[in-house]
Amino acid sequence: MLTSSFATSPVRAVLFADGVFGHLEGKTAHGILRHSTLLEPVAVVDRAHRPETTAAMVPGTDVPVVDSVTEALRYRPDALVLAMTESDFGESGLDGFLRDPREPGDIPEFWWDELERAARAGLHLISCLHQQLRETPLAGLLAEGRQIIDVRRPYPTLPKYSGRAPRSRARVVHVAGSDCVVGKRTAALQLHREARARGVAAGYVGTGQTCLLTGCATGAIVDRTPVFQAAGLVEHLVQEAEADHDLLVIKGQASVLHPAFGGLATAILQGSQPDAVVFAHDPGRKARYHWEHLAVGAVEEEIALVERLGGAPVVALATKGAESVRQLRHLGLPVADVLDADGPGVLTDAVQRALGGPVARR
Repeated sequence: MLTSSFATSPVRAVLFADGVFGHLEGKTAHGILRHSTLLEPVAVVDRAHRPETTAAMVPGTDVPVVDSVTEALRYRPDALVLAMTESDFGESGLDGFLRDPREPGDIPEFWWDELERAARAGLHLISCLHQQLRETPLAGLLAEGRQIIDVRRPYPTLPKYSGRAPRSRARVVHVAGSDCVVGKRTAALQLHREARARGVAAGYVGTGQTCLLTGCATGAIVDRTPVFQAAGLVEHLVQEAEADHDLLVIKGQASVLHPAFGGLATAILQGSQPDAVVFAHDPGRKARYHWEHLAVGAVEEEIALVERLGGAPVVALATKGAESVRQLRHLGLPVADVLDADGPGVLTDAVQRALGGPVARR
C-alpha cells in the first residue's frame, strides 16, 4: 500500500495530466484533487489546459495548472505523480488524444524529459503508466532516499475464490455502473466520505489506480489480475479490511454488460459479495465510451442483471446533473447527483435503510 511508502503524509505532489486534465481522461487527477488523503496536490502539469487553476474543472479546488515540471518546482513538491496512462493520450496533438490513444509503453518524448527533470530535481516518481518505470534508466537518476512507485503492479498473491468466507463485522456496498467513466469511483468515494462524516466506521476497498492514490483501507489493481483469479482477489481484499469496519465501499469496473470488460466487472461484483449496490448511470450516454459503435445497455436490464449476479439489491442511483436526476426518477429508486451538496446524503440514507443501519450484522 502507498501509505507504507512514505514517512509522513500527505505528500506534496505535482499531478502530471498532460493534455487530459480538462477531459474525462483526467479522472485520476480529478479524483486525487477531490478525495486523496495520501497526496496534497500543489500543481497540475497540462500543456493544453488554459485556466490558471483547477477550479473550473474540479469545483472546490484551487490548485495552479502549469506547462511543465520546471514551473511546478516553485511550489516545493516532494513527488511527481503521473496521473494518467499511455492510452489516455494520443500523438495526433494535445487536442487529439481521443482520436489516437497510445499503446502501453509508448511514451511521448516530452513525458520522458519531464520525468528525468523531476528525478534530477529530487522528487519521488509515482506512476500510473503500464510501463514499469523502475525497470528504466530513471531509477539511476533518483536522489538518495527517493523512490519510484509503479502503481499498476500485479498483486503479489492471488487467493482462490471461495464464495464461502464469512464476514464477522462489515456490511459491503458495491458501486456498479452502466459504462466506463460514468461516475462509479466518485460516487463510491463520496459515499465513503459521507458515512465517515456520520461517525460510521467506514472503509474503502480499492480496485484501481485512483483508489490507491486517494487512500483506501486495502486495494489492488484488479485489472492486472487474470480474470479467473479476480473474484478471489476481491474476496481477499474485503476479508482483509472487514474486521476493522462496519461498512465497506468497493467500486466495480466498467459494466457487467460491457463486451470488453464485463468479465472483470462481474468478477469484482461477485467477489465482493455485496449486501447492497449503488448503480451509477448517465442517461445521456447512448454509446459506450471509446466504443462509439456499441450501444450502452438498457438501464433497467443492467440493474436486474447486477442484482441477479451480485445477489444484492440496487438501492440507489448515482448520476451527474439535475437533468439526469430528473430522467432517472421513473425507475422508482432514490437518485442523486453525487457532486451536489445533498447527493452523498441521499445515497447514504438509501444504503442505511437497505442495511437496517450500517452496523447491522449479516
